[in-house]
Amino acid sequence: MQSFNHLTEPFCSDKFTLLQHGISDDPAIDVYVNAQKDFALLHPAPRVDYSDYTPRVKKFGLTDYKKGLQVIQRRYDKIAHHINSGHGSLLEIGAGDGAFLKTVRAHWPHLHLTAIDRDQNTLASRAANSDENFDSPVELISGGKTYDVICLFHVLEHILEPASFLADIRQLMATQSLLIIEVPSLLDPLLSLYQNKTFANFIFSSQHPYVYSPSSIERLMAANGFQATETVYFQRYGLENHLNWLTQAQPGGNKEFQLTFQDLEPAYRASLEQTGKTDTVIWVGTRGET
Repeated sequence: MQSFNHLTEPFCSDKFTLLQHGISDDPAIDVYVNAQKDFALLHPAPRVDYSDYTPRVKKFGLTDYKKGLQVIQRRYDKIAHHINSGHGSLLEIGAGDGAFLKTVRAHWPHLHLTAIDRDQNTLASRAANSDENFDSPVELISGGKTYDVICLFHVLEHILEPASFLADIRQLMATQSLLIIEVPSLLDPLLSLYQNKTFANFIFSSQHPYVYSPSSIERLMAANGFQATETVYFQRYGLENHLNWLTQAQPGGNKEFQLTFQDLEPAYRASLEQTGKTDTVIWVGTRGET
């Protein structure tokens, strides 16, 4: 077992073992998992240019398939009770094309919506779905801005230095502000239940230097001064997707499986969410006491 002292608290004191050699887009990068089996990292750490970013879903031609899963609407449904309680402003960091902000606006047109993202490829769509648009938090922090709700969906796992990143986010939060963070989970059922090696080779990629889980995201946030209020287990992909991985060893689902099992999908995803073994976890909390 070995340690990685460059890691932020609390992971710098964890002990790690090799999980697999190579990742989907770089055979020279290995995957290590800690003794608790709740946090994985890539070594050596990859570097990605997010000013010209191609998400994996687009890289593999899965954009239309993912839209059909209604992930953004189902995400909104999971956390809507945190947004509709009189809050006046919402900031999404890593807003991409602004699809989540568009969904929020459809439900709550009075909210002031701000987006942060460096990706120039999605700028026009993002700007159309927000009231303000920025490349980074720097300008907002220098202006003393704070927001009632701050959202990060599939952002934190891309951040090589989460402690400094979270410190910046704290400056954008008032005492009663809510922070909502969604990350892929190491407890993904294709890993934790089915132990699908093909999926493991696919899911670890240079875009995600870290892979969290419900317990490790909780540990990270607590170590950086945040206080959890809710953990939401969210299963984005369903039975037809899992059957396709198990039988065809590839992403993108399967139309025959989809038609055959469509009535079972809600119950299947709900069962996984009840056990906490989901492909995604949503952490909700406040900035805690200073």
